[in-house]
Amino acid sequence: MMTTTLPPLGDTMLTHLQDLGFRAGEFSAQPIPADEITRVLVVLKAFYGPDADPSALVPHGREAELRAAITEAAPTLAALGTALRDALEGEHSGVLVRRLGLGGLDLDTRRFVLYALSLCMGSPTATDKIDRKVVWDIKLRPDKVRDGSASTFSEHAYEADFHTDTQYFPTPERYMLLYVVVPAACGGGRSTLRDVRCVKDALARSEDGRWALDLLSRHELPFRIPATFTTTGRRDSVEVTFARVFGDRPSVRFRTDTLRKGLKAFPAYDTPDVRHALDILQAELDDESRRLETLLDADALLAVNNHEVLHGRGAFEDPDRHVLRVRIDDGVPQDAARILLSQDS
Repeated sequence: MMTTTLPPLGDTMLTHLQDLGFRAGEFSAQPIPADEITRVLVVLKAFYGPDADPSALVPHGREAELRAAITEAAPTLAALGTALRDALEGEHSGVLVRRLGLGGLDLDTRRFVLYALSLCMGSPTATDKIDRKVVWDIKLRPDKVRDGSASTFSEHAYEADFHTDTQYFPTPERYMLLYVVVPAACGGGRSTLRDVRCVKDALARSEDGRWALDLLSRHELPFRIPATFTTTGRRDSVEVTFARVFGDRPSVRFRTDTLRKGLKAFPAYDTPDVRHALDILQAELDDESRRLETLLDADALLAVNNHEVLHGRGAFEDPDRHVLRVRIDDGVPQDAARILLSQDS
């Protein structure tokens, strides 16, 4: 495999190892010095308190001040964040670093470092409206699976269809980081990506595809917000976000089950044309020849531009599989979207 060096990204460099296809690339990253990691912990505990729990961090509210402190304490880490962001705003909608270099650290330290890295890319956001955690553990939750309350892909071990993260919110985050703590020993849980530019190009090659692309670019459709992320957190709360599947920013907003549940809550939008357009899009997404699929090992980092790529995950059986996720807002205005409550809720 040929190793080449790309022009500088931010203040450091990611080394380009290979193109994975469909605007995804594999890179190696400059190691983060141990003394920088130590200083990062000092900074975060100064802002959050000496007993801060990295598994329960919430948005601080003084992100600019915290980012400046992190940048001063850990210039290599800050430059890596800039490099990842620059790559995701350039030629790549997905960036894979197979070894981030954190594997020898304890889990709490890795959580802190991942949070600090996300701060250097933008503003990390709260996953839900109740606990408001920033660093989210993607791990099987058997209790929720048993009682049927697992409402997100991060809580069960089934296949996760192609989707935009937080497509059910008016402003989906621009970036997302996935860091693998423990991969599935069964070999499952493979990550999949579909770049929106490739999807649109494929649809534009047929008359039906162009028709579907046009309809889904013009019509707002209802995405139901999972119970975990509603204002109340109650399962009987029916909240939806109306937005277009294809837009400008984000370029794509999609998830099959939240759309299906949104259309059920607002049946006036569940027209034959809408159903047919969604079927055409789904058929394109199901084409395995135009997707990237990769198995992420321990200490791997996958960074994606959530506005330009759909991602998914294969089913797995290993209950110990553990991935950390952080979503990051870039603060740039997005296409108009609106939240409505179902009159039946």
